[in-house]
Amino acid sequence: QTPLKKTNALIAQMGITFLNAYVPSALCCPSRASILTGKYPHNHHVVNNTLEGNCSSRLWQKIQEPYTFPVLLKTMCGYQTFFAGKYLNEYGAEDAGGVGHVPPGWSFWYALEKNSKYYNYTLSVNGKARRHGENYSVDYLTDVLANMSLDFLEYKSNFEPFFMMISTPAPHSPWTAAPQYTKSFQNVSAPRNSNFNIHGKNKHWLIRQAKTPMTNSSIQFLDDAYRKRWQTLLSVDDLIEKLVKKLEVNGELDNTYIFYTSDNGFHTGQFSLPIDKRQLYEFDIKVPLLVRGPGIKPNQTNKMLVANIDLGPTILDIAGYDLNKTQMDGMSLLPLLRGDKNVTWRSDFLVEYQGEGYNGSDPTCPGLGPGVT
Repeated sequence: QTPLKKTNALIAQMGITFLNAYVPSALCCPSRASILTGKYPHNHHVVNNTLEGNCSSRLWQKIQEPYTFPVLLKTMCGYQTFFAGKYLNEYGAEDAGGVGHVPPGWSFWYALEKNSKYYNYTLSVNGKARRHGENYSVDYLTDVLANMSLDFLEYKSNFEPFFMMISTPAPHSPWTAAPQYTKSFQNVSAPRNSNFNIHGKNKHWLIRQAKTPMTNSSIQFLDDAYRKRWQTLLSVDDLIEKLVKKLEVNGELDNTYIFYTSDNGFHTGQFSLPIDKRQLYEFDIKVPLLVRGPGIKPNQTNKMLVANIDLGPTILDIAGYDLNKTQMDGMSLLPLLRGDKNVTWRSDFLVEYQGEGYNGSDPTCPGLGPGVT
C-alpha cells in the first residue's frame, strides 16, 4: 500500500529513484535553506526553525537569499520562476518584513505565512496578504496550491523556460486530510521495523532518554499520526497527477524535468521515539528523491549517495549555468540522471544539527568540557 500510487507511476516508473537520498539537517528550515542555497547549514547559517536561528531572518534575507539558485535561474538563465506553498517556517514574521517581503528570484510568489497549515492560513500573493478560511472547496491548501500551479502553466509565457517549486505542507502536522480521504487507510499503522519500540542503547545520549517500552497510548497516537500523514498525501498524489496531465496537454511533458522529494524524514516509534525528526539517524535524514525528464531512462534505481544540496546545482546545470561560478556545496546529479559511465562521486556527506538553543539544566544532559557549548 502507498498513498502515492500516481506519483510512483508518473515519476518513479517514468524515471529514476534515488535509493540513498539524504538531508544534511533533519529539520524544516535548515533543510529548506540547503535546498535553496545548495549549501550545508554551517555555510548558510540557518540552524533551526526560529528567527534567532536565522530562519527567514533579516540576516538570511541579506546574506543568502540573493544567491539562491532561483535567483540565478531568473537573472542569468532567463527563466520564469514560480513558487507556491511553505517557504521557511518564520516567513512572514513582522520583524522580518512580513508577507510583503518577496524573496529575489521569483517571478510569481504564493507563499504560506509561517509554518504548515491546511486551513485558516494567510498567503503572500506576490507580496499582498490573502486570508483563507476553512471551506474545503476553496481553502484546502494542497488543492489551492494545485490550482495556482495549473493557472501558472495555463497563462505563463511560452517564449521563456520555466521553473516551478511547489511546496505542500502535507504530510506535516496537523495532518488534516481532505474530507474525501479521512476514512482511507484504516488498516495502516506505523511500520514495526527492527528498531521499533526498543531502547536506543549505545546510541546518542539524547536517543537514550526515550522511555521504553512506549505506553499503549503513545503507540496508538503514532499509528494514528502515520495514518493521517498518508491521508494528506492522497491530495499531494492528486496534485502531481493534475500537473503531469497539464504538462502533457501543453505538449511540454517530454521537455520538462520533474523532481519529487521532501525536506526531512521522521520517526514513529523507532528507538521508542514517538513523533518528531531532528535526529541524526537514517529514519530522520533519509528522504525520497524521484526524477523524470529528458534523457532519463524509465524505471531506474540509483544507489549513489545524494543529498538535497545537490538539487540547486542539478537544476542550474540543466539550465546551462556554469556551476564553477557558484559557491554551492552540492554536486550536479545530471551525469547520474543521464546514466553517464565512470562518474566520480562522493563516498560520504555531512549531517549536522545545532539544536534549538535550550539552555536549561537538564540532569540527563552529559557534562560538556571546557569551552564546549
